[in-house]
Amino acid sequence: MKTIIRYASLWGLCAALTLAQTPSKTPDEIKQILNNYSHKNLKLIDPPTSSLEATPSFLSSPKETATTINQEIAKYHEKSDKAALGLYELLKGATTNLSLQAQELSVKQAMKNHTIAKAMFLPTLNASYNFKNEARDTPEYKHYNTQQLQAQVTLNVFNGFSDVNNVKEKSATYRSNVANLEYSRQSVYLQVVQQYYEYFNNLARMIALQKKLEQIKTDIKRVTKLYDKGLTTIDDLQSLKAQGNLSEYDILDMQFALEQNRLTLEYLTNLSVKNLKKTTIDAPNLQLRERQDLVSLREQISAIRYQNKQLNYYPKIDVFDSWLFWIQKPAYATGRFGNFYPGQQNTAGVTATLNIFDDIGLSLQKQSIMLGQLANEKNLAYKKLEQEKDEQLYRKSLDIARAKIESSKASLDAANLSFANIKRKYDANLVDFTTYLRGLTTRFDAEVAYNLALNNYEVQKANYIFNSGHKIDDYVH
Repeated sequence: MKTIIRYASLWGLCAALTLAQTPSKTPDEIKQILNNYSHKNLKLIDPPTSSLEATPSFLSSPKETATTINQEIAKYHEKSDKAALGLYELLKGATTNLSLQAQELSVKQAMKNHTIAKAMFLPTLNASYNFKNEARDTPEYKHYNTQQLQAQVTLNVFNGFSDVNNVKEKSATYRSNVANLEYSRQSVYLQVVQQYYEYFNNLARMIALQKKLEQIKTDIKRVTKLYDKGLTTIDDLQSLKAQGNLSEYDILDMQFALEQNRLTLEYLTNLSVKNLKKTTIDAPNLQLRERQDLVSLREQISAIRYQNKQLNYYPKIDVFDSWLFWIQKPAYATGRFGNFYPGQQNTAGVTATLNIFDDIGLSLQKQSIMLGQLANEKNLAYKKLEQEKDEQLYRKSLDIARAKIESSKASLDAANLSFANIKRKYDANLVDFTTYLRGLTTRFDAEVAYNLALNNYEVQKANYIFNSGHKIDDYVH
């Protein structure tokens, strides 16, 4: 008992000497500082103009036990009156993305062009009506009218298979557009996934900052009581106040980042994103498939090949049947001249056309198209190699992401134990405020790092799925 009294007396003497060595502030000045200081400037930031206005405070009431950031995020969507959207709902909404709608129209256009190309095999039917009023300076028949009706059916029977290759070209173009649409859809899905998990990254940061601010506010009250008893200096209170203001500043930054994520998700998905719930992506199938942009490029090469085949040196052969009817003949079509203007006339025949002097220009056109085809083939080979390397890279990123989770989890456990020990020492005035603040910051940083590692793993799964040629929506339920 005497030993305890001796240590208590020694501790009191040290405290008195410490206060005595701080002549910068008189007792009256300290009281004035405390009277002027208000804890209200450390309230949680919740600007009325923010879209997160409906977001309830993440701080627990004094009666509640402390919860981890993970638990706060898990129940975050339950605190809002808005329906919580998961990743599945966001991807479903992304199918109505305006850029995807534009590409869907391009696919429909390509389908129409394919139908038009097939219609080229049908015969053509042309009908014409001709009326003439003749005024001549001849001795006879100076003025008369003529009327003529004509119809002709034409069918191409051979053109060097240009029509066949035209249909194949349009078919390949259609398949290219379909593949490009799917690639664009998966690209939008990947952007949605990235923004979705970045939202939860920023949410974890903001929750950590608010929990840190809550701890600082509690410590301000405790330090204020120590001031009243003259057991600490003004420096601790000023440091706490500065840290609180800095936390408010950081919270504002996080609110802006959350708003940016939310608005980006809205324009990507065409949905009103007011509340989100956290979901995960299924483990990907580690298998390389041909990505849709490669399919699109391969079909473009096929289209160019068929376009080149449409240019040929063969003659064009058509059969036709023409019918002529004179409604009103020329005035001089009498007697023997009437034989030149029969009432009706039907003519059938065959036409063969060969462009003799077009060979040079045609050859240059074919060479130009061939160069474009070779360029696309080189580009396709490059993209295939790029996809193979990307698949290997993102397969490795999955292993690294899992290792980061284990590492950050161990770091979090260590930080929690360390902070609990520092907190006990700080409450007993055995360590200074700097040590306490460093431990507090380390604890929250470790918890945020663990959440970032979890979200990073989900993003890396999406990256692998996309780059390996799989569909992201197949792994989200």
